[in-house]
Amino acid sequence: MSGATVVSGMSDRFSQKWLETLCSLLPDVDSAVFMVPDADNDGLHLLARWPNGLDQPMDFFDSVKYALKKQGEVCLAKARTIDGQALDFFAKPLYIRSDLAGVLSIKMKHLPTSKHKAVFKSLKRSIKWLGLANQDKSESDKFYGSVVGVLASCFEQQGYHQGLMRMVAELTSEFDCERVAFAEMHGHHCNVVALSNSADFDQRSNLVRRIADAMDEAVEQDRAILYPQADSKLIQRAHQKLQRKHDIDSLVTIPLASSGKVFGAITLIGNETSPLDSKTLDICQQIMSLLTPFLMLKRDQERGFLARTAGSFGNGLRALLGIRYLKAKLVLIVMAALLTVASLVEADFRITAIAVLEGEVQRVVAAPISGYLLSSSVRAGDTIRRGEIMASLDDSELKLELTRLNGGLQKSRREYRQAQSSRDLVGVRVIKEQINQIIAEIELIEQQLESIHLTAPFDGVVIEGDLSQALGSPVERGQTLFKIAPLDDYRIILKVDESEIAYVEQGQQGLLTLSSLSQQSMPIRIERITSAAKAEDGANFFRVEASLPESTGILRPGMEGIGKINAGRERMAWIWTHEFIDWFRLWAWSWWP
Repeated sequence: MSGATVVSGMSDRFSQKWLETLCSLLPDVDSAVFMVPDADNDGLHLLARWPNGLDQPMDFFDSVKYALKKQGEVCLAKARTIDGQALDFFAKPLYIRSDLAGVLSIKMKHLPTSKHKAVFKSLKRSIKWLGLANQDKSESDKFYGSVVGVLASCFEQQGYHQGLMRMVAELTSEFDCERVAFAEMHGHHCNVVALSNSADFDQRSNLVRRIADAMDEAVEQDRAILYPQADSKLIQRAHQKLQRKHDIDSLVTIPLASSGKVFGAITLIGNETSPLDSKTLDICQQIMSLLTPFLMLKRDQERGFLARTAGSFGNGLRALLGIRYLKAKLVLIVMAALLTVASLVEADFRITAIAVLEGEVQRVVAAPISGYLLSSSVRAGDTIRRGEIMASLDDSELKLELTRLNGGLQKSRREYRQAQSSRDLVGVRVIKEQINQIIAEIELIEQQLESIHLTAPFDGVVIEGDLSQALGSPVERGQTLFKIAPLDDYRIILKVDESEIAYVEQGQQGLLTLSSLSQQSMPIRIERITSAAKAEDGANFFRVEASLPESTGILRPGMEGIGKINAGRERMAWIWTHEFIDWFRLWAWSWWP
């Protein structure tokens, strides 16, 4: 089927009425055009315009061409009115059975992107009406008379209630029904508010109550019901009861909904001369699918301020508590519950800091004399005992010097005896002083020989010093060769960030976990807080000293880990957010004039 054949059933009158009806349902429409293919499909010509006096259809050509190029719905924002108000062009190609039926373009007030979907949804819904127009001429005339006629009659009414009464009257006349009832959804049940041939009726009457039950039956199944219908698999007990109790020939009930919200239902009661059938059901469904949004809009416009506010609140509450977006709502509920608990429940506030293990005291083992390194038996990390030889210096020069001094001492003593025998009193005094000097030098050499072996002053561990690669090298007197720390006396150095130092006090307790002993936590106690900060790794830290009440033999100086200081109890929300709040407060103050 060609594009020209598709639109052959569309009369100018039908297209114009269809476009007017569509524009009346969309708010803030400025103008609109409907263009269809020519007979030879080599171009488009204008079939309908709204309003009738539209004198600038050329403004729509860009959006029409763009929609045909994309073969889909488009939105162009390029027009402005005389007063500078922005306007949008919405365009959509309309296809019927895969053939181009035409292009619809609407110019309306500028809308945010989030509302474009609703506009295109309304345009898409209008395709159904064009499909109906592509039947034979008698069907097209029936469609126009049934659908557009009823819609036009309802739109002419000023009030919502008047529109309902006109609607049920038109449907009764159109389908030759005995009665037509319309009900609104109140809570979870239908409430009949309009009944044809009855300006005033009793809600408690048996007929009205059973009609409402039949409507509830259709709404709960979300399906239109034609009764009787032999092959139907729907529940029809309420319809059966209504037919049997009131001697009704046929029934049609259609639930009404728009934008995913149930509005109400409508029930048609046929008579014996013209029973209702599936064709009647289809046409009525089409009428009501277009009329329902208008009725909802009309009802909302006539409601008072308090009623509209309550309705908006109720819709928001239903959206919040409904089953839509269930996963997102569950996540939000869990987060809200966590925030509530965190705001009420208190927990231990702990300050985390990098910890380094140091010996309580450190002893330096220095070279007693200048000389050459002869041997070294320990290195950093070795455990030593008091008196154990750690290293030795070469004593050959000292021994040679001691031998020389002993020879000189023997010589001076012989000279001393000769001076005494010759009664040389001056010589005796001089030689005596020389002997004393030599003896002092010998004692010094002997003391140096005794200290030639470097021994451990106490039991401990070597924390610095490895001379195994420096044997034979010279050492100077006083040069540090080793550093020793005791095995059982340690202190913990905590590097506390400057933003947390205000919460640290002397005497606080805490826990220490070392990297090499990650499964074990040891208690610590804060002993001293230094008043000077040290910059390290781009941050400022204060040195806090802590002690270990209990020590184990597996600890060694230089071990690192994490220390946590107990700074009291605070609410969990404050514990999680106080760092950010402090930072934000400082940042805001820095920018505040």
